[in-house]
Amino acid sequence: MRGVIMFINKFFRFSFYSAAAIVGTASLSLAYAQEVEELVVSGIRGSLKDAMNIKRNADAVVDAISAEDVGKFPDKNVAESLSRMTGIGVSREFGEGEKITIRGADPSRNRTLLNGQSIATADWFILDQPVRSFNYTLLPSALVSSLEVHKSPVASMDEGSIGGTVILRTRRPLELDAHTFNASVEALIGDVSDETDPQIALQYSWKDDSNRFGLLVSVINQDRTLVREGLEVLGWNFDEPTNRYAPSVVGAPRFEQLRERETVFLSAQFAPTSNLDFTLNYLDSDMQADNHNQNWLVFTGNDYAAANILNPVFAGNNLVGGVVAASARNPEYNFINRESFTQTESIDLDINYELDSLVIHAQLGTTEAKGGTFNEASYSAGGPGGYTFSGLNGSPRIDTTIDGTDPAVIIPGWIWGGNKPTTDKEDYAQLDIELPVDGGVISAWKAGIKLRDHERAQDRFVYSWHGPNTVADPSSNYLTEFFNQCVNWTSCGLFSGVVSVGEAVLSGNLTQQLVHNRAAMWRIAFDQLPDGTPADYAVSRLLNEVWTVDEEITALYLQADFEGDRYRGNAGVRYVSTDQTSGGFEYTGMEFLTVDRTWLAPDSFAWVTQTNDYSEALPSFNLAIDLTDNQILRFGLARVMSRQNFSDISASVAAGNLNVAVPTGSAGNPQLDPFFANQFDVSWENYYGDASALSVAFFYKDVDSFRSSDTFQRDFFNELTSSDVTVTFTRPINGKGGTISGLEFGLQHDFDNGFGIVANYTYIDAENDEPRDPTIAGSGLVEGVSDTMANLSGYYENDVFSIRASYNHRTEWYKSLHFSGAELWNDDYAQLDLSANWFVNDYLSLTFEAINLTDEEVVEYNTEKARTMSIYQNGLRYLVGARVNF
Repeated sequence: MRGVIMFINKFFRFSFYSAAAIVGTASLSLAYAQEVEELVVSGIRGSLKDAMNIKRNADAVVDAISAEDVGKFPDKNVAESLSRMTGIGVSREFGEGEKITIRGADPSRNRTLLNGQSIATADWFILDQPVRSFNYTLLPSALVSSLEVHKSPVASMDEGSIGGTVILRTRRPLELDAHTFNASVEALIGDVSDETDPQIALQYSWKDDSNRFGLLVSVINQDRTLVREGLEVLGWNFDEPTNRYAPSVVGAPRFEQLRERETVFLSAQFAPTSNLDFTLNYLDSDMQADNHNQNWLVFTGNDYAAANILNPVFAGNNLVGGVVAASARNPEYNFINRESFTQTESIDLDINYELDSLVIHAQLGTTEAKGGTFNEASYSAGGPGGYTFSGLNGSPRIDTTIDGTDPAVIIPGWIWGGNKPTTDKEDYAQLDIELPVDGGVISAWKAGIKLRDHERAQDRFVYSWHGPNTVADPSSNYLTEFFNQCVNWTSCGLFSGVVSVGEAVLSGNLTQQLVHNRAAMWRIAFDQLPDGTPADYAVSRLLNEVWTVDEEITALYLQADFEGDRYRGNAGVRYVSTDQTSGGFEYTGMEFLTVDRTWLAPDSFAWVTQTNDYSEALPSFNLAIDLTDNQILRFGLARVMSRQNFSDISASVAAGNLNVAVPTGSAGNPQLDPFFANQFDVSWENYYGDASALSVAFFYKDVDSFRSSDTFQRDFFNELTSSDVTVTFTRPINGKGGTISGLEFGLQHDFDNGFGIVANYTYIDAENDEPRDPTIAGSGLVEGVSDTMANLSGYYENDVFSIRASYNHRTEWYKSLHFSGAELWNDDYAQLDLSANWFVNDYLSLTFEAINLTDEEVVEYNTEKARTMSIYQNGLRYLVGARVNF
């Protein structure tokens, strides 16, 4: 291994010009491997055969999934289909696959491209931080005709990924028959939500008789009622005098959301001659994501700090049980109502011009997204009492002395709200030139340039109902008026029944809760009180959470494709220059600036910018050798990079909950450097049957720097107590480097009688050179890495019927820092899914799918499994539907 590492380091010492020389002598080098591995999860046997052909012939490490027809992914979510591939893991925070890791690189270190270009993304969830990872719930799988996962790069492909780049491809009208029509009508049934949601997808493609002009339109409408229940611990506080951890706030949450997604995709293709074509694509995807979260809470951290906890029970040095006779902070409901959305729009023009001695490709376009929470009105309510808790390290139980289902004892305590809009935009233009070469080892020279202007921004406003007001009594304020009229929950119509919450993961009467009347609270917050008093609240800009990041990126590349007797490959270099500008408010004193009246304001404030720039040459070299007619040996070397998350390089300083014993927050760092890695691949593939193959791969990544963090303290103004509190902030820094290495085993075997299996196993070893320091959150860790991941699928199909069962498993992984500043880990996760199709005739098929048959729970913890952070029950989902194709 030492020799391999030395060879890698020597290779990457070449400068830009040295790398260009390698391109010129590509025929004399034996270095880089790439594997093409299409683990198809639809189609079944015929698609597996197509996958094997792609795998054998391609010059890049590419896993692929191709939909036999539009919308025929057995997994309704594209991320869940990707999780069937070797080396790819998926996170399921809300029960669906959302973000992926590739070969040990966390979601923000991978890229997703639509037809080779970026897709703008704006977060709908107010607690999300703008990062570079793509949320696959935002793009309907029915839109995608195929997707590719490039695990190692070529010079002509966009940079920006340590793990891999996912390219989603849409259909083009001239590639389809005239009057091609696809339609699907499906119903999604959730056992936790107990709702049935419709999903409809339509696509029509037309072209003229001359095959020169074509139009394609896709319209997709999908609803999903999402309900997530369970247990939450909102942080663990470390008590230095006792060397023990205590949970800060513990609750039984119920998150509800109706996702209404409407997507329109248009493609117009014009080919005036046989060697010239234009394709104009337009995408508009809107998702309304209004959500409500209620949580019945006990404030254990404050009671531990006040020595109010009797009969404490510890697991190691972690407080997991005790009794509080009378709480310093009463048991309390938090009811959070949000109007949220996300919208993505992209326009892309693709031009191809082919001559005998020259191929020109040009692409230009723009992609823009906006979204976030644009209105929030939430409040707390509780009553005097105590509580008993136990089993926070595994089998939690919480009982309160106050009856959480009795509206007469629930007293309103506070109202808060605001909005958090986000935007994301990129304009791009690229030009690629290919010069085919006849004779000799070099088969083609390729060169190109790409310009990108990317801007990500976040704004933040908070609403204060207790501030100066315009109601009739100037000595009062609207919050006081609310308390006077809504003395408890029997008044003002603030509840509408009782619900059981999270009983599958939590016991005790904390699971029995009142149902919040969202409409009544919305009227009180933004319209009027029952006596007609008009709603009144101050709007303040929260300066520490307002920021922008702009990146101007220029990329140049030179690449040579080569081939000879029983070998093929490519070599090249991509040179990238980035100019970064991060903007934010610099202020003294208070971070609030009231914009609609004279009230709160900092002592001074100004908008300031910080700049950062960096350039890098990224060489790559790929080689595939045909050992026999059925066996291929591949090698590969490349230098790769990944830019930092937008929130990490923002000029922001954001405090968390100021009403806990140890307030914490997070901050950005505009001077962060990107992540770089030198990687090596070698693989062996054996195609031993018509639809059967075996592959083994080894990969190694020498990472220059992993994410680390340090802390600083700053006083912040607590609006609730009208006093300053000291907040400890965590900010990212470039830590030491390390290595990621792994083994991938893949097998697909067809038994020639309709039965077959697809299986793979991945082992990853990630090492961070930074020493592990328990006092520094995230130190010595690598985000997103499971030691092992495995998939096993069995299928049967004939002319009228197909069925497939798929099992997916990954071991625990470190996710990132929690919003409380604590390390957040995800426990082992395994899921069993089933899909079946009945082909009624050539035009009609009926579908049934069962997702998460094992009813797996999402379990998160803080470094030690005894410190549970959350246990979420997402439940099973069933889908039934019909598809028409002609």
